[in-house]
Amino acid sequence: MSMLRERLNRLKKKDSTGSLPTETASEMGPPDGKESQADPSGYSTMLPQEEEKGLSADGWERMGVQYESNEWGSFLIRKRTYPADYLHGRYPIGDLYRVCPSLSAMAGTEGGQELHPEELLFFDTETTGLGIGAGNVPFMLGMGYYRSGAFVVEQMLIRNPAEEVAMLAYFNRLLLRFSCLVTYNGRTFDWPIVRNRFVLNRMELEREPSVQLDFLYASRSLWRNTLPACRLGIVEESRLGHTRVDDIPGSLAPTLYFRYLSEGDPAVLAGVLDHNEQDVLSLAGLAIHFGRALRGELELVGMEAEELYRLGKWLDRLGCAEQAAHAFERLLQCSSREADEFRLELAALYKKKGDYDSALALWKGLAAGAASTGLTAIEPFIELAKYYEHKVKDYGTALAYAEEAYQIAWRRETLVRRHQKRQPVLEDIRKRIERLKLKELNYALAELYTEEMG
Repeated sequence: MSMLRERLNRLKKKDSTGSLPTETASEMGPPDGKESQADPSGYSTMLPQEEEKGLSADGWERMGVQYESNEWGSFLIRKRTYPADYLHGRYPIGDLYRVCPSLSAMAGTEGGQELHPEELLFFDTETTGLGIGAGNVPFMLGMGYYRSGAFVVEQMLIRNPAEEVAMLAYFNRLLLRFSCLVTYNGRTFDWPIVRNRFVLNRMELEREPSVQLDFLYASRSLWRNTLPACRLGIVEESRLGHTRVDDIPGSLAPTLYFRYLSEGDPAVLAGVLDHNEQDVLSLAGLAIHFGRALRGELELVGMEAEELYRLGKWLDRLGCAEQAAHAFERLLQCSSREADEFRLELAALYKKKGDYDSALALWKGLAAGAASTGLTAIEPFIELAKYYEHKVKDYGTALAYAEEAYQIAWRRETLVRRHQKRQPVLEDIRKRIERLKLKELNYALAELYTEEMG
C-alpha cells in the first residue's frame, strides 16, 4: 500500500499549489507519450519510469499476460482462444452456434429476431469490493466472444488506478462489436459498476448493449430450491458437469488485489485470472445449456419433480409450449409423494391459463390418491368444490367435495397441536358447506316448482 500512499501524498502537494487541472478526460484529449494519465478521482498523475521497471514483466509473461497500450495509456491483457470442440464440462464450446437462435426467447429480441453467437459478449468483473458505489473499482474485466467458430477469452487488468481510463477506453471500443451482453448477476452488479466507472472518469459510453441476458434469473427460476445455492460455481458443477480444481473463491479477489498492490508480485493474481476465466467459460456453457433446454434437448429422466415443474413453467412462460408439455408429462410420471405438491402447482397453472380439462384431471387424480392413501391434502378437494360450484353449477357434487375437505382438515387438526392460525381453514370450509347446502336446497326447490308448474 506504500505505493498508493506515495501517490496520494503527491496529489496533496499538487492540491496545495492549486495546480490541479479541471478538464475532464474527454476535454483534455489523449495523453501524449509519458504525459499524465487520469486516475479514478479525475486528477492527473504521472506514472514514473521506476514503477514501470518494477512490475516484473517476466512474471506477467509466465501467465500469458501482455502489455496493451492505447492513446490513454497502458494496461495488461491476456487472450486465449478455445477451439469449437473444447469441452467445458459436458458441452463442446462450439455447440452454441447450433442452439444460439433459441436464446432469442430469453432475450426478448424485437420482432423475435434470432441471436447469433458472434453478437454475444460474455462479461464478468473482479472488483475491489462487493457494493456498486463509487469506491468499488473493477480491476479486472473478463470477456468472451465467438469468432470463426472459436471462443476467445480476453481479460483486462489494471496494475494501478491510473490505468483504469485506458482499460475502459479499450472496453468501450470492443463493446461496439456486440449487441447482447451475457452476465451472471450482471444487471445488478457488473454492468452498473462499469457504467459508474465511466461516469466517474467523465467518459461516455459510445453504445450500450441493446439486449442483456442475465443467467442468474433463469438459474433461480429453475434451481432455487433444488440446488444448495444458485452461485455460478454450484450451477456449473451440478448442471454443466464442470468441476474447478484449486479455484480461488471470488470473494478473495479484492484481498489478493490489494496484496498485489502492496507487494507488486504478479503471481498473487494468477488464481484470480484463472477464476475469472472459468467464470467467462461457464457463461458460454450456460448459454449452451439454456439453449438446449429451449430446444427440448435436456435429458428429463432423473430430474426431480420440482425441477421438472419449474423447467416446464419457465419454458411455458418463454413461449416454448411443446417443450414445456414434455417436462410436464414427465412430471406426471413421477411416483414420489413429493411430486403431488408440484402436480397441484401444475393444476393451478392450467387453471390460470383457462385449461380446466387438464386441471380437473389433476385434481381428481390427487383427490383419489388422497382418499386411497390417507393423505391429508385438502387442496384438490377444495379446488374441485370450487369448480363444480362456479363452473358446472353442480352443487351436490361440490358439496360432497367440500365435506370431504372438511373431514380431512378436521382429522389433521386432531393429529397436530391446535393452533389459532389454523382455525380459519376449518371455518372457511364450514362456511362453504353451509353456502352449498343453501344453494342445493334452492336449486331443488326451483326444480320442484318448475315440475309443478309444468
